[in-house]
Amino acid sequence: MVQHGGNLFFQNACIDFSANINFLGIPDTVMQAARSGLVAAIQYPKEQDGTLSGHVAQWEGVEPEQVFYGNGVSEIARSLVQVLQPKKVLFPTPGFEEYLRPLSMAQCEISYFYTKPEQEFHIPLDAFLESITPDVDLVFFCNPSNPAAVLYDRDFLKAVLEKCVQVQARLVLDECGLDFVEHAPDITMCAGDADGALFIVKDFTKMFAMPGIRLAYGLCTDTELVNRMHGAVLPGSVSAVARRAGIACTKERDFVNKTVEETAKERRWLISQLESIGITPVKGEANYIFFKSRPRLHAFSIMRGIMLRDCSNFEGMPQGYYRAAVRSREENGKLADVLRQWQEQA
Repeated sequence: MVQHGGNLFFQNACIDFSANINFLGIPDTVMQAARSGLVAAIQYPKEQDGTLSGHVAQWEGVEPEQVFYGNGVSEIARSLVQVLQPKKVLFPTPGFEEYLRPLSMAQCEISYFYTKPEQEFHIPLDAFLESITPDVDLVFFCNPSNPAAVLYDRDFLKAVLEKCVQVQARLVLDECGLDFVEHAPDITMCAGDADGALFIVKDFTKMFAMPGIRLAYGLCTDTELVNRMHGAVLPGSVSAVARRAGIACTKERDFVNKTVEETAKERRWLISQLESIGITPVKGEANYIFFKSRPRLHAFSIMRGIMLRDCSNFEGMPQGYYRAAVRSREENGKLADVLRQWQEQA
């Protein structure tokens, strides 16, 4: 069963490090916009020229017809799979397993590319390129990877994209975690990097701390594909609340810049605390940290008010790996204290 962070059962009793949501919280302007969406709740949501698609397009530097938005990343994946009906996909693992649900429902063959702990879960380029064979229809790729937070540069991704073009496959590139990376502008790909062969997935959920307002979007120069995906979703799947919140998000560059700065600072501090007690995280960059410890840490931490993401349910993942979101200094300090207690019991 596919699971992810943010277990509602424990949220009121624990500091939630399991979901990598911006610890700065939802911006006031976005909250106000979401509230204003309630006024429009008496009407069915409808798209109008110059609204959400136009704002996302301006935010991303693309044309409005190259934007597909949906009720979260899972819906975007479902719509994409429903329209393309792939027979075989290449899926690096561990990877964001919400993508597996629509693939399984479509009875698509999933070819896993297993990364190795001894290589810090880094994907070796040559071996990965060899796995992109002519019978592969879609290649899923997260940058940075989830949950390992491994970050890949543009040269790596361009090589993967070129191989996809050669075999007439599409690259589905998830950049949802890239928003939190300091040098993201040097890494992020553009929809125009390949004519229709690249489909980029992003969301507003994590950066703007609004997991309860489902909104994500895809970017692709294949406007025919985008139109077909629009036709594959139920009318009104994105609420008026989400639409208005999303428009407000596209006006928050300063908030994004502040988040990146604060996240990087807290990430470095938290890593230094973990290393001081004998825990060395896997090298990476994101608003979460991936590390190895002993089994049963998840239960130990919950009993002490800390909820981690136990990664043992990821495909091919051995026991004892955990993901912790980067949060505020006070909260990160409490996490470090619990992990110190855990280490002392070893």
